[in-house]
Amino acid sequence: MANLSADLTLINTNVRTMNLQQPIAEAIAIKRNKIIKVGTTHEINQLIGKNTIVISLSGMTVVPGLIDTHIHVADFGKCLLWLDLTSAQSIDDVQSLLKNKVKKTPAGKWIIGRGWNDSRFKEKRLLNLADLDKVAYENPVILYHEAAMLCAVNSKALALAHVTRQTPNPSGGTIDRNSQTDELSGILRDSATGLVWQFVPEPTAQELAEATAVASQIIAEAGITSVGWIVLSENELPIIQKLGAEGKLPIRVSVIVPYELLKEIGDFKSSDKSKLHISGVFLRADGYLDSKTAALSLPYSDDPKNRGSLLLAKEALKASVDATLAVGLQPVLHAMGDEAVDEVLGVIERSTDKDIRFRIEQAAVLNKQLIKRLKNLNVVVSVQPKVIATEFTVWSATERLGIDRAKWLHPLRTLLKEGVKVAGGSDCPMEPLSPLLGIQEAVMRESFNEQRLSVEQALRMYTLDAAYCSCEERIKGSIEEGKLADLTVLSDDPLVVRSSKIKDITVLLTIIDGKVVYSKR
Repeated sequence: MANLSADLTLINTNVRTMNLQQPIAEAIAIKRNKIIKVGTTHEINQLIGKNTIVISLSGMTVVPGLIDTHIHVADFGKCLLWLDLTSAQSIDDVQSLLKNKVKKTPAGKWIIGRGWNDSRFKEKRLLNLADLDKVAYENPVILYHEAAMLCAVNSKALALAHVTRQTPNPSGGTIDRNSQTDELSGILRDSATGLVWQFVPEPTAQELAEATAVASQIIAEAGITSVGWIVLSENELPIIQKLGAEGKLPIRVSVIVPYELLKEIGDFKSSDKSKLHISGVFLRADGYLDSKTAALSLPYSDDPKNRGSLLLAKEALKASVDATLAVGLQPVLHAMGDEAVDEVLGVIERSTDKDIRFRIEQAAVLNKQLIKRLKNLNVVVSVQPKVIATEFTVWSATERLGIDRAKWLHPLRTLLKEGVKVAGGSDCPMEPLSPLLGIQEAVMRESFNEQRLSVEQALRMYTLDAAYCSCEERIKGSIEEGKLADLTVLSDDPLVVRSSKIKDITVLLTIIDGKVVYSKR
């Protein structure tokens, strides 16, 4: 009997298994890092031995460990070094927070912040140069709006970036100026934000490693047990390995490297492939809708001479995909516009590797024919529901695409109805981390609400279908006997609470490999 005893049991709980054969249960038994039994509390009690840890959850809800398929962990770490302005309700609040930061920051060192929103300010206006100069004149300052591609900077930052009244607006961006005097206001929009950002120094390797370790723990606190870590720069790879070797990655990490770094991954080693491994290669077929660089078959409705552009010709894209397949990795293909999706599907159709599961990031602008091809090719679509909301509310997707195409922008319900698997992520730090917020956004979608998902469909995007996205559905993504003991314990059942309250559900426990890596209590 001792050999059959569980190491950990969760009893008196509401288990949402995501297993169609046994969708609901009361209790779970775990031995080492695997689930050994899912059933009633009475059944699981039979597996309790003298050394078993028993957690009675008093009706709280357990779901499979939540998975974020698209997150920039190192960038999230960098943002943790920044000034958090999300609580600011006025320009006075911003100045107070900035003033305190200045006191702790050596003169000349950059101060970066994010999260302000003028719609919350009692003044109902944007920050400006004078607001920042008043409290920060010895430090260059760049404060990003909540919508990301807009920032406020001070005079010191403009001077270091050599931005003056004579500086022209860059392509795709705007330097705001006073309409009467032509003086700079301190507001930079879209690509103009890069004029200053390019002069901000990178954090040191030690600073980035420490911040990334903290970011990983915060990810676990959000109930996330696995991530698709989208690498942006070469210096992230040694940091990932270092944190993994030192046991400072509490979460499972599937590393997705840009194609440009494919030759740099030969030395990447991990002692536990189930916890840390390189899984895919990121390839860009086009740009983004917000900058009108996503490749469309017809011009943007508000820019008749612009259809965006493909970043790679079809043969070059095919060669990159073939090189990725040759080293046994999954091609992760960014394609937003319908022309880019068409090109990517053409390359996939020509692939001779029938064992690989192709994955398209975004696949934003679709139509009936493209959806049929996605299904026939068994391609997974990876999306970030909060990004979808931003496309409509911040970047005016309906005006840019026209109503007929906007109806086919991220048609999640149609994709699922047609049998296309859809996986969920956050794109953190560009959007908030919370998978519960992502689920709520998918369920309460405002624009073209015929594409809203049920809560169960949205939850599946962050569990079983997210595991399917990375070809790991046999070992995780649902609560079943023999699968990895990755679990998230929630204060409330997302299938029962009001849809508008899903994001407010509290994560109580995060369990990975049968071990509690985060506990609220």
